[in-house]
Amino acid sequence: MNATMLQPAVSTNAIEGLYATGHWLYSENRLEHARSVFRAMIHITPEDERGWLALGACHEAYDQHDIALELYGIAVATTAAAPRCQVARARILRQRGREREADAALEAAARIARDQGDGELHTLVATERGRS
Repeated sequence: MNATMLQPAVSTNAIEGLYATGHWLYSENRLEHARSVFRAMIHITPEDERGWLALGACHEAYDQHDIALELYGIAVATTAAAPRCQVARARILRQRGREREADAALEAAARIARDQGDGELHTLVATERGRS
């Protein structure tokens, strides 16, 4: 029996339900509960950037920017493409005066936007670049 057979399959509906629940908790300012949901989400489906981004946002709401920056970095390192986490990283890095790193993160996100033809992401990157 291989390791894949030991892991239960998680349906897309279950992941969407987790994300929706966490998002609702976040919007209700129930950040501790939202963090728990998003932690579960990244353990179940670490390739889904939304979980990392949302968990990082929870930590940012608590002014735990070091933790958020670390989470966004893990997402970038462990997922195939985490462009929105790159944008979030750039925002925190820029706040800390780390302009070169922020620019590199935004360029990585812009490259993914171009490669994927993602206009929404391109707009997000342009907006973030305009804030500097």
